[in-house]
Amino acid sequence: MSDRTKEKKIKAVVPGVMRIGHRFWPYIQKRRVLIAGSFVALLVETGFRLLEPWPLKFVFDRILTTETGNNTVQVVVGHNVDPMLLLALLALSIVAISVLGSFAAYLSTFGMALAAVQILTEIRSDLYSHLQRLSLTFHVQHKSGDLITRVTADIDRIKLAIVKVLLPLVTNIVGLVGMLAIMSWMNWELSAIALVVFPLFVFSLTHLVSQIRVATREHRQLQGALAAITGETIGAIKVIQALSLHDRLEDIFQQQNNLTLDHGTKSLKLSAVLQRTVQILIAISIALVLWRGSHLVIQKSLT
Repeated sequence: MSDRTKEKKIKAVVPGVMRIGHRFWPYIQKRRVLIAGSFVALLVETGFRLLEPWPLKFVFDRILTTETGNNTVQVVVGHNVDPMLLLALLALSIVAISVLGSFAAYLSTFGMALAAVQILTEIRSDLYSHLQRLSLTFHVQHKSGDLITRVTADIDRIKLAIVKVLLPLVTNIVGLVGMLAIMSWMNWELSAIALVVFPLFVFSLTHLVSQIRVATREHRQLQGALAAITGETIGAIKVIQALSLHDRLEDIFQQQNNLTLDHGTKSLKLSAVLQRTVQILIAISIALVLWRGSHLVIQKSLT
């Protein structure tokens, strides 16, 4: 792909995103309190997720050390603190952190999902009202089955994408930023190593998401055509039965149905490739951090 083609795509996408944001902003603004509260809960959840390993770190680094050459355990806590009591408190803290983090995650997930459902429900009502007020020329030029799909199925797909894809993505991004911040505070070298695969991640994500978007758009158009065929067939069922057109229409429907299946399979395959690619890149990043981190621990530069 040439630089000029990439530049044209960027210039076409950015105004589109801004236009979408401007169009849906009134719906979002009505739920700003709910969305803001859910985002605060997301930050709290991320904080608890980042706290989860610290009780164990304290146990192994500050309380227990295995003596060289035997199997005895040496307690290195002072100030007349009962080691067993401290271990019990740390064990309880692990449970408390998990419970509080789960509760914050529940508030965040439910709040964001509720806001998405409310926004899309209002959009569906407005879309329905808008369709009723369009000219007869518009309705003559567009198939009714496709319009029905836009009002019903398309809104549900957007809702599913927000709840199942966008919200987990935002959660993971916030968690990743927090973990990188802690790694940078502990050891900047490890955070730099973790970011080695980031350019590959961005390239793979951009390339595959672009293909998924094209495949999904084609699949959506084919589904609209399929819905249009179904609607027109049912609407003219008396004529079809009178003229015995069943076999011909069944062949047309089957061809369209198979074509829809092929494009749907292509979209699912690309999504699966994207998931596996992300998993592999994450595994490479973890392996590099583990390798270098182990060297630093052996050198006693890190605990």
